[in-house]
Amino acid sequence: MEPLTSSTHGVSAPGKEQEARGIALVVDDEPANCRLLSLMLNKEGFRTLEAHSGEEALTCFAAERPDIVFMDVMLPGIDGLEATRRIKDMAGMDFVPVIFLTALSDDQSLLHCIEAGGDDFLSKPFNFTILKARVLAMERVRNLQRTIAAKQQMLSALLEQDREEQLLAERVLSRAVTSRNVAFDKIGVIQLSAAIFNGDLVLTQRLPDGGLRLLVGDFTGHGLAAAMAALPVADTFHAMTLKGIRDEQVLCEINRKLYQMLPADRFMGVCLMTISGQGDTLCWWNGGMPSAWLRTAGGLRELPSHALPLGILPELSPQEYPQCVALHWGDGLLVMSDGFLEARNESGQMFSHAGFDLILNEWRHGSPVLPAFGAALDRHCAATEQADDIAVAEILLDSALFASAPDDGER
Repeated sequence: MEPLTSSTHGVSAPGKEQEARGIALVVDDEPANCRLLSLMLNKEGFRTLEAHSGEEALTCFAAERPDIVFMDVMLPGIDGLEATRRIKDMAGMDFVPVIFLTALSDDQSLLHCIEAGGDDFLSKPFNFTILKARVLAMERVRNLQRTIAAKQQMLSALLEQDREEQLLAERVLSRAVTSRNVAFDKIGVIQLSAAIFNGDLVLTQRLPDGGLRLLVGDFTGHGLAAAMAALPVADTFHAMTLKGIRDEQVLCEINRKLYQMLPADRFMGVCLMTISGQGDTLCWWNGGMPSAWLRTAGGLRELPSHALPLGILPELSPQEYPQCVALHWGDGLLVMSDGFLEARNESGQMFSHAGFDLILNEWRHGSPVLPAFGAALDRHCAATEQADDIAVAEILLDSALFASAPDDGER
């Protein structure tokens, strides 16, 4: 222990060469007992403080922060048990050994001492050899605790530094992935991360004819490993869309890149939706994602998965190419990742079984449905931590969607 320079209470301090063991607080309502134990501790290299009541002990501890405490059980006012509880609270995470001084020998009394926070016992009358053994044992425990605490503090600092670096990396990666998205003010999007990095992807870009292309992707897993492949996907999506390249070619190129770079157990589910510049045609492709939904004046139309996720096979099958349907003003399109349907409440119930179908069936033509889903999802999840990322995108086909299409200003 490092020596402290606090004054003693009625006991002479040992010489400087003996101060290395620190400060001992002796608490006993009998001055003779305090004096005897203090002299024995002085001989062992401690500077001692004396207190004769629980109140005095608390005052001394707050002022001096001793390294070890010897506490009598029977004290006037605040007894030794309550004083020990308060001292342990004051010490916080720092381990300050408390050795009870007692003539009690029944098991129940000793149990009460341990429950109050005591760490060991020293029987009266005091035996110098036993005192040395008790002190040495407590010092070993305390030094081990301080070593662990120092390592934990170092580990906490490293973890906090790592977290800050991850947050910075996430901001840079997120900006790089999403900075070229367009028309985000004209569509509805919900994105929630299960970790710092989001493995769900929402990309939008204009076609040369003013149409809009949307990609919602879901990488295997979540976190950094799931997010790293987002950059090449985003680069390919934006570059090829701006050139007006067909959906199937975009999908083939993204699939080729993912197949080359991802491990065999990693892939990306994708919904690719392309709305023509006239707003009259939707070409859609669903590979391994939950069903997307198209709300038309005639009702709901399901757009189910009909292909494998990207990155599994080296090439896409021609039978898995995009399909096209007619669109009309007021039609709505809803695309989601499985994290949305599988979001769980505190009882473990998934959102797909807790109101999803009701809201979907109440979706009115010409009106957005995402606000209702967002509110229901918040109520469902509350403060429950989710195991997967969540992504949902909604497009409502109206004139505002194409109002600035020729010169979006966001490319």
